[in-house]
Amino acid sequence: MLELLPRFGLAPLRQALEHPLPGSPERCLARWAVEDRDHHLWMLERLGPRQAARREGLARLLERLARDPALAGFVPAYLPVDGGPDHVLALDRGPLAGFWQISPFVPGAELPRPAYLDQAWRGEALAGFLLALQRAGASWPALPAANVPPLPDYIRALLAAITRRKPSVAARLGPLRGFLETLPQVLAAQPMVLGHGDLHPLNVQWGGGPEEPVRAVIDWEFAGARPLLLDAANCMGCAGFEHPSGLFRGFVPALARACAPREFLALLPAMVLASRFGWLSEWLRKNDGEMLGMELDYCDILVRNQERLADAWTV
Repeated sequence: MLELLPRFGLAPLRQALEHPLPGSPERCLARWAVEDRDHHLWMLERLGPRQAARREGLARLLERLARDPALAGFVPAYLPVDGGPDHVLALDRGPLAGFWQISPFVPGAELPRPAYLDQAWRGEALAGFLLALQRAGASWPALPAANVPPLPDYIRALLAAITRRKPSVAARLGPLRGFLETLPQVLAAQPMVLGHGDLHPLNVQWGGGPEEPVRAVIDWEFAGARPLLLDAANCMGCAGFEHPSGLFRGFVPALARACAPREFLALLPAMVLASRFGWLSEWLRKNDGEMLGMELDYCDILVRNQERLADAWTV
């Protein structure tokens, strides 16, 4: 596996087994932390055949973002294959046949859970990242499409599947029906911006404190044109899922108040609730009854507290 590194212009040294691998392992077939002879760390990923084209497009997007001075420290852009413009190495024979990519491996400090919920500086840092990302996209002639269906279509299809296959879960979701009727208006009130697509606290390689809050943001597979508030809403919703009281203190309010112009902030509670449907789908896909039950309870909390959250986040 190390013999692939010269194909990306790197001299291999060793596999860096001491480093835990951040982000979702489901984003590729396999991955390894490796070190080159200059003692730089890299993440080597083996891709599935269906991922190759999308990953090439993603690599070009991240390469472009990494050239922006305001984002260079946030974006671990993929290396091009040595001697060419492509970022996915395709091998058609031998034990390493398949598709490969490599990007900088950025070690981060462990996120202190749940203590981070009280740390406003982390929320402020992520808001700064989102604003820089949005500014970068605003200067482009057109935003790249995200690798996901429009949110109302996604939720509608998910609810139809739940109604057919999990009627007890559909019954629990009954209180959300009224909210869902308003979602198209909530989305129409927001501009489309360049978004990360899966921003949450564990997709951040954190620094050691307020002086160096964020070292990198990872797992960009769903980046592209997204509603203005969706990234912040997903991140805030994940923090609140750890403990609902976290929605009202430290990290979450700091992110909310700094992530967008004030006139949009009243829409954030609805967007947080909408973002939970992706997680609901995840627990159903994994047949994880415990997490599904927690998610349904959390959605009930979000529905009951829409006005209270709007007040807390717009002060």
